[in-house]
Amino acid sequence: MPVTTIGMVGIGQLGLPIATNLLAADFRVVGYRRRDREAFVEKGGIALDSPAAVAAEADFILTCLPCEEAHLEVMEGPDGLLESIGPRHSLIEIGTYRKAFKQRMAHRIELRGARALEAEVSGTPSMVLQRKASLFLGGDADLVEHCKPVLDAIADIQFHIGELGCAVAMKLIANYLLTIHTLAAAEALNLGVRAGFSSEQLVEVIRQSAGGSTMFTVRAPMMASRTFSPAPGPFATLDKYIEMAGELSEELGCAAPLFNAAKPYFLRAIDEGIGEEDISAVIKLIEADSLAHPYKSKQHAD
Repeated sequence: MPVTTIGMVGIGQLGLPIATNLLAADFRVVGYRRRDREAFVEKGGIALDSPAAVAAEADFILTCLPCEEAHLEVMEGPDGLLESIGPRHSLIEIGTYRKAFKQRMAHRIELRGARALEAEVSGTPSMVLQRKASLFLGGDADLVEHCKPVLDAIADIQFHIGELGCAVAMKLIANYLLTIHTLAAAEALNLGVRAGFSSEQLVEVIRQSAGGSTMFTVRAPMMASRTFSPAPGPFATLDKYIEMAGELSEELGCAAPLFNAAKPYFLRAIDEGIGEEDISAVIKLIEADSLAHPYKSKQHAD
């Protein structure tokens, strides 16, 4: 049986672990990135010189770009995908963009005879490698089934949310909670340390308690060890999701007391020059604010 070739346009922080999983599943993976392609090649991927070259070799094409502008560049630019795809192609969009943008691009893809599916990743790059991330899928059920061998190679946990555009809304809800939970983990760890516990003991006990959460399990150990770089999820990346999640909440008229309390901390981290550190570094801001409010003993409080 011939080996299936998967194309990837965008093999950076998130695209590389996705490509690694595809290679581990014995797919042949070709990819395009303007620079820093060495890690992809070291994993066994084949680097090509343009998005059009990727389309020429692969029926399944995954696009994983950081923003709408970058996505448009690989779709419309010289040797771009739009002029290179046809009825044999299925495009799986990994990037997170606004629903209206995704739907416009899907329409343009369909005009070429190809089909589009969105696959939003919920989880950090390291969670992708460990197969602990989830895929939120938006698109026709028959296309999901057609792409299933590729999707299964990326992640074990998958949810078909609905039509194209629905998955991004679910991703924003997940990141809405991620923002709140990460700040809550930082608050709890800081509280415990000031109460006299070691950060290591707090991580071990709380992660197995009723108060634990996925984000506590993932990020509290990073807070305890002060391992903020290299960053699996930097503030600078979360910034886009915070903005889009806030827009969704406002559009739907939702009360958002916890999100609105958490949001300024993550924006402040960027303003204070730690935007490239992992969002677990939000604990540094909590600690700084705690020092501004010195501990009061019970006797003094009485």
